[in-house]
Amino acid sequence: MKKIVVIGSLNMDLVTQTGQLPRIGETVNGLAFRTVCGGKGANQAYAAARLGGSVAMLGCVGGDVFGEKLLHSLQETGADCSHIQVCEDTESGTASITVCQGDNAIIVVPGANALVSPAYIEAHLPALARVDLILLQLEIPLKTVAYITEYAARQKIPVMLNPAPAQALPPEIFPRIRYLILNETECSFYTGLPIRTPADAKEGLALLLAKGIGQVVVTLGRQGAVYNHAGSLWHTPARRVKAIDSTAAGDTFTAALAVSLLEGKAMPDAVDFATRASAIVVTRMGAQSSIPSREEL
Repeated sequence: MKKIVVIGSLNMDLVTQTGQLPRIGETVNGLAFRTVCGGKGANQAYAAARLGGSVAMLGCVGGDVFGEKLLHSLQETGADCSHIQVCEDTESGTASITVCQGDNAIIVVPGANALVSPAYIEAHLPALARVDLILLQLEIPLKTVAYITEYAARQKIPVMLNPAPAQALPPEIFPRIRYLILNETECSFYTGLPIRTPADAKEGLALLLAKGIGQVVVTLGRQGAVYNHAGSLWHTPARRVKAIDSTAAGDTFTAALAVSLLEGKAMPDAVDFATRASAIVVTRMGAQSSIPSREEL
């Protein structure tokens, strides 16, 4: 089985569900609160393992209760967590998530994720031996992302980047990316275009391909996904479901796409698989707790 190494964040999600978002200076009553294991890196590793992938995770957690829970949650999937570092004098990363009418707003405090440094990666390079895909996000230091992509380019290891949260990237990173997976907000950030429709996404996608990226997938929530394949731009509609929480939907889409592509599926089939997986996620509350198994698809 081909191997995915996910390098990224592990956060404890502090999730509040509300029927109304407060304005500045306003207090509103919430509907529910829960703590859920998350972090974009951990979510993607968790989802890839649940969906049948062979996965190892690189990252850092704090020497606290949150760190223990984050490790335990990922270990339960069968993912290789032996390279995750416990930083005793640092707190684990957290994400304060407010869920309102199926959408969410998130504030991330990096904590131990800020310690995923080039030196940490160098110390764990054996984990990248005989790997078939490196999966990255932007919740770890940007200098580390640049270091990993440069290493992967030298070793000819394909990289899939989910550039979230969106931030300016050095131009030399883009040609090192085999697969760029981003949503409409991130696509707008990197192209300067308003992305509201599949037609907008196709325009943005063409600009991203011009940066030297191999393949680009733009997810559009209820409007599905747009991507390039065989010299053309394609659109796959979303599944119609009743969304209650979009947390981890994008992470699950990215992980499912990675798993399917490594199984040898063509991009249209891989996008369809990823669309089905993420459609299940939005019908459930929470991050990792909402991610389906392969059997549920």
